[in-house]
Amino acid sequence: MKIPERLAWTIDRLGIAGNETILEIGGGRGIAAALVLSKLTTGRLVGIDRSDTAIEAARALNEIDERGGRLRLVQAAIENFDAGADRFGIAFAVNVNLFWIDADEALKTLRGLLEPDGRLALAYEPPSASQIESISAKLRARLETAGWHIRRVEEAKHAPLLLMVAIPR
Repeated sequence: MKIPERLAWTIDRLGIAGNETILEIGGGRGIAAALVLSKLTTGRLVGIDRSDTAIEAARALNEIDERGGRLRLVQAAIENFDAGADRFGIAFAVNVNLFWIDADEALKTLRGLLEPDGRLALAYEPPSASQIESISAKLRARLETAGWHIRRVEEAKHAPLLLMVAIPR
């Protein structure tokens, strides 16, 4: 399995301890899920995506973990996602443009899904490094307007990659 650099870079920066319950938003074909699962010991991952095709691909790639109860995959948009009793220590998304375009409902939903010390990590790989500043500014504005505090912003030195970590205020 070829692992895109943006996924490896992002997962390495999530600070996974191994015992968290983690939410992946817009998980696509399940490659990031496989990376997260490799770092979990007693923790669990819930992956959501709007696309049934993406969920089925993620399910095929991570079938053993899903059968073992370490992974739950759900076809849903974040705004409509019902997590049941689950609360998340980490929620993350890679290249989910919703968060810098129109994030109000998604951020409201996420606020209720995070544990008290939970965090949201948003990563982007724009086509050009020249777009990072614009995306970062829009993302920061959306998050702060919705009542989130930016804890960390990181850019890769070797590729056009951006990571922004925020917590609800």
